[in-house]
Amino acid sequence: MWSGDLAKGRREQKDETRAKLVRAGSVVFAAKGIEGARIGDIAREAGVAMGTLYTHFPDKEALFVEVMRAGKDLVLAGLAIAQQTPGSREVKDRAAMEGVVAFAGEFGPLFRLLLSRGAGSDPMQREVVDAIAGIRVTELQAGQRDGWARSDLDPQATARCEVGAVFHLLDWWLDDRSRLSDEAVVEQLCLIRRFGVEGLIPDGAVS
Repeated sequence: MWSGDLAKGRREQKDETRAKLVRAGSVVFAAKGIEGARIGDIAREAGVAMGTLYTHFPDKEALFVEVMRAGKDLVLAGLAIAQQTPGSREVKDRAAMEGVVAFAGEFGPLFRLLLSRGAGSDPMQREVVDAIAGIRVTELQAGQRDGWARSDLDPQATARCEVGAVFHLLDWWLDDRSRLSDEAVVEQLCLIRRFGVEGLIPDGAVS
């Protein structure tokens, strides 16, 4: 029994250290890129010895892959939860934007790493952006069939515009979070989606 508890404790400690390394990797990779990042910088950010890092990852490239995979899984899981939220399309949209803002607020460097180079050549970063945009493409195509999305929009192009708008607003906000409250950021993102992309006019606005 005691040996089982000890083994469980060691596994939990190992998982905790690995999570610290992934988080530290996101900070350093976001600041310096994969080429400029050094193993020593990541180990210091995580508060562990370099040898500890190498027991989890053979090199920084392997850590980068894990950082991107973990980030992608978190983002896509959050969007999937938002899609399953009971209620109207407006409720689902707000749930999605609340999730994105919360993720950016808690994991700022990882959020920037996932989206800032989406148009670049790194296959992992492109994969993340493609996956996020793909979810919105499906929604927009359904919206065009159901009549709530403008028929003259190209879903692929529109989805990319939305991803860019979300990233650049949150990137600006993360530099100084006193600019807008979390709720205000969510509201702006919802307004952009509702009335910018879908071509609707807010109550009281002049058409």
